[in-house]
Amino acid sequence: MLPGSIEWLEDRYEAKTLARRFLERRIPKGISWFHCLGSATLFLLVIQVITGIFLAIYYVPSPEQAYDSVQYITGQVPFGFLVRGIHRWSASLVVVMAVLHMLRVFSMAAYKYPRELTWVAGVFLLLLVMGFGFTGYLLPYDQKAYWATVVGAHLVEKAPYIGPFLNRLVEAGPEPGPLTLSRFYALHTLFLPLFLYTMAGIHVAMVIKQGISAPPLDAPVRAGLAAGQHFLSNAFRGIRSREEYRRAYEASKKDGPNFYEHLLKDAVVALLLLILVIGLTFYLGIPTEERANPADVNYVPRPEWYFYFLFEMLWFFPGDWIVIPTVLIPALGMMALVMLPFVDRGWSWHPIRRPLATAMATMSLTVVLFLTYKGATAPLPPAPTTLSLPPVVFQAEASSPSELGRKVYQQQGCGSCHSIGGVGGQAGPDLSRVGSRRDPDSLRAYIRGPQASNPKSMMPRYNISDEELDALTAYLASLR
Repeated sequence: MLPGSIEWLEDRYEAKTLARRFLERRIPKGISWFHCLGSATLFLLVIQVITGIFLAIYYVPSPEQAYDSVQYITGQVPFGFLVRGIHRWSASLVVVMAVLHMLRVFSMAAYKYPRELTWVAGVFLLLLVMGFGFTGYLLPYDQKAYWATVVGAHLVEKAPYIGPFLNRLVEAGPEPGPLTLSRFYALHTLFLPLFLYTMAGIHVAMVIKQGISAPPLDAPVRAGLAAGQHFLSNAFRGIRSREEYRRAYEASKKDGPNFYEHLLKDAVVALLLLILVIGLTFYLGIPTEERANPADVNYVPRPEWYFYFLFEMLWFFPGDWIVIPTVLIPALGMMALVMLPFVDRGWSWHPIRRPLATAMATMSLTVVLFLTYKGATAPLPPAPTTLSLPPVVFQAEASSPSELGRKVYQQQGCGSCHSIGGVGGQAGPDLSRVGSRRDPDSLRAYIRGPQASNPKSMMPRYNISDEELDALTAYLASLR
């Protein structure tokens, strides 16, 4: 029956002919294992889609049941732990592979003619992958998911003109709730996949149409290469027009392997990645925190690792300058990536012969890696319940309003963000001498409504009684 089915498809769709043309086409000689990064990214995206479909069968997108449904998947559904673990760890690996693939394309100048739009499609694919990461980590509805989304939505609001609209679009209310979760679920499972499939199809079709770019081998790096690779450098040296490039590219494929030979490398890499995500699932498990608690203002959120560099930049631009790391720098970065093939239009491919582009890319990558490292190694602020203020900071009777305010300060977790006498967090201003800078009335008004006093404030609103507010104000006013 199988040969008959193949002939049936061949007669109607030329399936065998198309498959033969696809697999037996020549590719340039010198294609290495680094060229497997693109197919590795595609493989991980396919894993995300398959495991995501199975997870969606049991997941309930409501604040009351989301956390329990995730626990049910992990603990009771057959192979649920494995499916969820593969989905979770492949989500991180797809970011790694996508970035490495982009770096490989940049280093070999594969964004140049005739692959400009292929590069642009790849940039938007990377943006979609980051969008999946942002919309996905609210779905478990644990503490990290909830509070990281609160911070992310607050940062979205900083966008000029359209910030409040985007915040309402994302949160659908003053704080994350049922509509927020349902919108994130719809974005994660419906809207973003639609754009992903479209852009990935365009990207892959362009790669098939234009062919895999040849390695940029030229005089500065020719020494030590195999004799069979030398002709590549000679074929692409001295090119000054599109016609010359096309002739050189066709010449580079004459002695090149068939595409199916390279597919064997892709298959090996895909198998290794599958083994890796399964190993990570069993070795590291699936990090999950406690159920989301909107009333727990003591929790200090941290984003997923691939957003560390963005959140670290917030420390360098406080107050009104926060729009720079949240909007301006990401927008300029995306614009630079999109415009790269239309600005760097020369006929040099090797990084050494593109000093300006190479230097700027190296500097940008160094900054991103440094900020990511800082974000990964930054210690969490001390837990509010364990903070012990130095006795030299304040001394008073146990029943005095100021001493009662000191207890309110600790109970409300103010030390997670603020420090007094060197004890506490660094996210907010140092309060060691706040009493000498503000009078009690302004302190009381700011605590009661931070955004009313300062629209740019990131301090959350605290629900405390008037007595607790008076005591906390008296305590802060005494710090001089």
